[in-house]
Amino acid sequence: MDPRTPLALTVRALTSVIDASESTTRGRSLRMARYSVRVARELGVPDEERLDIELGAMLHDLGRNAILNDVLLRPRALDAAERAMVQTHPTIGWEMLKDIPGLEVAAEIVLTHHERPDGAGYPSRLTADRIPVGARIVMVCAAYDAMTEDRPYRRGLSPRAACDELKRNAGTQFFPDVVNAFVQLHDSGRLWEDFSREEMDLYVRRNDLASAA
Repeated sequence: MDPRTPLALTVRALTSVIDASESTTRGRSLRMARYSVRVARELGVPDEERLDIELGAMLHDLGRNAILNDVLLRPRALDAAERAMVQTHPTIGWEMLKDIPGLEVAAEIVLTHHERPDGAGYPSRLTADRIPVGARIVMVCAAYDAMTEDRPYRRGLSPRAACDELKRNAGTQFFPDVVNAFVQLHDSGRLWEDFSREEMDLYVRRNDLASAA
């Protein structure tokens, strides 16, 4: 058993509280963890690295909680100043996590999950070779989840449209191997293999499954 299992249980409990703080995030941390671990397994990531990816996925948006909800939940697209504020959340999350024993790798995933292979990401505009594999996975899973969610200022995309958007941006915003793995898992229905029946009923949207049928 991984000695960090108690830490993982604590993180899972805390992120469930984070999810409950915003109506649009219900189940996001669990979905992110399940999706990311499943994609990591598909890509052949070693077992010992998957817990770090799971923890990073669950905590990827931790820094958003330091940003005022009246900014995040405004019923319109954000202006430039508001976008700049929201783009501080990876650094905020990293600062919160980086000194906690057992969360060092997860903290790096949190910091880099909005970087891009074309170097146009944030906060540091990293080049592709400097972006950890966990962040490469989380950025795809997070983008899919965000695109298919309804937001105060827009309706979510259909799962099929979201997958098409991932493929359209492979090589620029997303890493192509991760996009291919995610879409193949989604379309085959294997993306949900790690969900329990209760989790499927509570947190997996019906149209996701219909699109993979």
